[in-house]
Amino acid sequence: MPRPDRSTKKIPKGETKKGGKAPQGAASERQARVAAIQKKAKASERKGTSAIWVGLGVVLVLIFGLVGWAAYDQATNRPGMGAVVTYDELDDPSDDLGRNHVETRVEYKQNPPVGGDHHPTWLNCGIYEEPVPNHHAVHSLEHGTIWLTYQSGVSAGDLDALRDLASQEFMLLSPNEDQEHPIMATAWGRQLGVDSGTDTRLQQFIRDWRQGPQTPEPGAACTGGTSVDLVGG
Repeated sequence: MPRPDRSTKKIPKGETKKGGKAPQGAASERQARVAAIQKKAKASERKGTSAIWVGLGVVLVLIFGLVGWAAYDQATNRPGMGAVVTYDELDDPSDDLGRNHVETRVEYKQNPPVGGDHHPTWLNCGIYEEPVPNHHAVHSLEHGTIWLTYQSGVSAGDLDALRDLASQEFMLLSPNEDQEHPIMATAWGRQLGVDSGTDTRLQQFIRDWRQGPQTPEPGAACTGGTSVDLVGG
């Protein structure tokens, strides 16, 4: 005979008593759903991280590509320095770049001259609004100065660019109407003619030949000389 405190009613399969534990099958199903959610979240996280790295890689490729193209474009389109004319009496005796000090005017083969006999007093470096005496300027070239000259027809922008270049040490700037090119850069034994004051070859010429290896007296003064013509007549 059954005890009065125990129910004899059978519990259908899959159900639990009130307050009882869930069957093993329901717990496994919940765990499976949680695992699926976690897996989906991790997959989404990995996908987002991969997208970030891919995007960063694309940006870096674009940056390196633009830098490389700029370098290539500059190298292929920049005018070369082959236009620099070299005067060297060691290779060509007709290029007589004498270095004697003379008290009279000198007739030079080039205009502007690239070297030769000259006055004992050099021309002070700086910017001149009028033509300067060649025999003084050549002495400055001997000391490693770069002499920029220009024709009267150059634009205001070109002249401003030349003045910026001539504001450096060991630089001369002056007009010279009878020269071959609108703008010319002259060092001792070296000369370059260009059409524009913004031509990058001017800067390169200055880097190569100011106080360059061809300079007879590098480091000698470019101040303390004269700013006027000391040759009478």
